[in-house]
Amino acid sequence: MKKLKIFILENLPLKILSFIVAFLLWLNVTAQTQSKVQIYSYVDVIDIPGQLDIKKIKPEKVKITLEGKIMEKPDTIKVKAFVRGEKLKEGKNQLPVEVILDSSRYKIISVEPENVIIYAYKISSQNEESK
Repeated sequence: MKKLKIFILENLPLKILSFIVAFLLWLNVTAQTQSKVQIYSYVDVIDIPGQLDIKKIKPEKVKITLEGKIMEKPDTIKVKAFVRGEKLKEGKNQLPVEVILDSSRYKIISVEPENVIIYAYKISSQNEESK
């Protein structure tokens, strides 16, 4: 028992100082670590011309890679992926995907795929009358 007491108490100030230095070093490294997270989001189409309707979007989801100090669960990060439909024409359209983040703590690294294919068709006047 006496040997254990001597082992613990010998150079106690140096042991405490080394523990504090190790803790501060660990804290510094973990605070500067950037994490990457991948989120899948459905693609919305905004600003659709009145005479057109969307038939299909390929692919329906895009993979968004974010980097930052991720402090919460990836499910709680609010990301909106959308396509501006102002230039939509009847038939097949290929348009770029845009992304909005709700936080400035994250940086968008990539969006895959960068473009989606949207199939649009004209709304007939008979469909409008039945509504």
